[in-house]
Amino acid sequence: MEPSLYEKDLVFAVRKKPKVGDIVIANVNDREVVKRVTKIGSPALYTLLGDNEQASTDSRSFGAVPYSSLIGVVIKTFKAK
Repeated sequence: MEPSLYEKDLVFAVRKKPKVGDIVIANVNDREVVKRVTKIGSPALYTLLGDNEQASTDSRSFGAVPYSSLIGVVIKTFKAK
């Protein structure tokens, strides 16, 4: 799958409950990651996957992410020139 975002792209995110398919920014292991929500579990655990499955570090390696680790849902992207 073609990546949705590239290095140096800018994003605008808001704090709200994400739904499946949303791109989110999350704090995982003391770093910020940008991933897509693919599953919402109970209690409020989110499975996050990268768009590039072969080269992405995501929930397959760090597990489901709690809502408290989510920083925001990306609502607008600005492509780098």
